[in-house]
Formats: sequence, C-alpha cells, structure tokens
Amino acid sequence: MKPDPLVPPEVDLRGMPFMPLDVARLRDSDLAIEASGDEFRAAVLLWCASWNQVPAGSLPNAEQPLAAYAGFGRDVKGWRKVRDGALRGFVECADDRLYHPVVAEKAMDAWAQRVEHRKGKENENDRKRREREERSMMFEALRAVGQVVAWNTTTKALREAFAALEQTVTGHAPVTVTGHAADTAKRGTGNREGQGQGIEPPIAPLGDQSQERQEAKSRAKPKKPLPLPFMVTTEMLAWASDKAPDVNLDWELEQFLDYWKGNGKPMADWKATWQRWMRTSQARTVQRSARPGAGVSRQQQIEDANNEVVRQLQRQQGGGAEQDSRCEGDPIIEGDFIRES
Repeated sequence: MKPDPLVPPEVDLRGMPFMPLDVARLRDSDLAIEASGDEFRAAVLLWCASWNQVPAGSLPNAEQPLAAYAGFGRDVKGWRKVRDGALRGFVECADDRLYHPVVAEKAMDAWAQRVEHRKGKENENDRKRREREERSMMFEALRAVGQVVAWNTTTKALREAFAALEQTVTGHAPVTVTGHAADTAKRGTGNREGQGQGIEPPIAPLGDQSQERQEAKSRAKPKKPLPLPFMVTTEMLAWASDKAPDVNLDWELEQFLDYWKGNGKPMADWKATWQRWMRTSQARTVQRSARPGAGVSRQQQIEDANNEVVRQLQRQQGGGAEQDSRCEGDPIIEGDFIRES
C-alpha cells in the first residue's frame, strides 16, 4: 500500500527561487558516496525541479518528464541508465507522484514562512484599510464644524484634532493650555457669563499654511504684462508735478518703457510701478543736485532736455501750424506711450 503524500496538495512554492540545501547532510549521504557523476547530477536537478512543482517537493511519475527534469531532454534511453541512482530517496505515494522526504521537509518549512508572510501582509492591508476609513470619518467630522485640515495631515495629528473636537462637544475633558499643565479648575464667582461655568475655549482649526498661501494668492491682484501703448493720464502728470518736480518726465518715461519691455516681467499695478520709478528718479536727481557746484548746472541740464523734447515734438507734429490744429485736451501719442494733455 502506497503511503499518503508527504506534502499537502495546497503547498505551492512557485515564485520562490531559493531552495535551502543542507550541505553536511548531502556530503555524508549515500548518494554523494556511492552514486556516479551522472547520477549525482541528475539527482540534484530533480530536487530543484520538485521545489517548484505542486505540491512542492514532488515529481510526476512518468519517464518523459523525469528525463527532461534530469537534464536528458528527450533522451529517455540515456535517462534510464541513471534512473535508479538519480531517484535514490524518492518515494511513490498514493497520489501517484514521487516525493523526496528531505525536499518535502524543507518545502513544509518554506510553506509555513510563506503562509505567515501572507497573513502578516493581509493584516497590514486590513490595518491600512481601517486607517483610511477612520481618516475619512475624522476629515468629514472636522469639516462639518468648519475645520479645514490638509489632506496630508498625519493620522496622529488628525486624531488629536478629532479628540479636541469631541472634548469641545461633550465639555467634560480638561482644557489644555500650550506650555502649561491641564486646567480643570473653575475661575471666578460663577455669576458672570463664561466664568465659573467650566466652559472651554473653542478649539482653533488646524492651520494649513500652504492653503493659506494659496488663498492669499487668489485674493491678490492678478499680474499682467506692460500694456502698450502705456497711458500717462493727467492725474499721473499732476502726481509727478507734486512728487517728482525735478524729473525729466519724457526722458524717464522712455527709460521706464525700455527697461520693462526688455525685462518682460508682469506686474499687478503698472501705475504704482511708474510712480515708484519716478520717485526713485527724483531722489537721484536731488542727490546729484546736492553736490557742491552741481545745483545750477543740473537745473540747466533739465531745462535744456525739456526744451529739446518740446522741439522734437514740434518737428514730429509738423511745426506750429499743425500743433495749433490739435484740439485742447487731445492725448499726445509718443511711440509706446500716450500722454493726456
């Protein structure tokens, strides 16, 4: 009567390329002492083949697959010459398969480790699933009371915020003040609202700096490139007359336009940018004029530059006759800017 299989049918070690080898046991075995070289080689190949069979540690009881697993390919005749030595130790069991007791023993140990690993992985997956469900519940509860929490908040911090929310709702937990011990005593006489009643301060929502920055950006004025032509209004000219009286406005305006067209950087308020440019020019002009012997010559330079601009405008507009034909209040168009008269 054939014995029962040495390995249960569910033992499957496929995907595990490593098979343990008891070196001392193999060295002192009858196979290593008595078998020929071809028999020993075929036996080791059969052990390796049985490791990834199902059940692990077994082989089919058929000549052709055994010859292939033993390295003889389709040479069944050559396989039969080494068959007895190569199958030393294998036992034919009730399921009509060949089992090697030592390989079966190692297979059962490896299977126990695989089952334990799978169980641990399943437990970890189950723990992660429960944590995801818990986080979803806490996020929803915090949002319901107006506390917006970042999606990547750690579970620990999320649990602390949720615990604080529960304390606020129930009113039974102690109040914790940052940097101090828990405060549970009632203060005051109890005849003023909010004192002596054990009322806890509201829990501040968790701050999300990244979200606050995004909201601040959304509230900020949108930036846009330099508008061309650039409009210089009468209001801006009046401002310059008061805040930058010593500045050659037309010359500085050309410098302003050349700089920002070359820079290409968008700004939120181009009027304010223009005013800042003119204030800076006024400061430089005053500083240069304050130098010894520079006051009169600098003023003369400004007047000469202004006169030159007037002459250029007259030449561009065709002289005095065409200038007189322009209606009072019409804007003056100068290249990349428009100046209201």
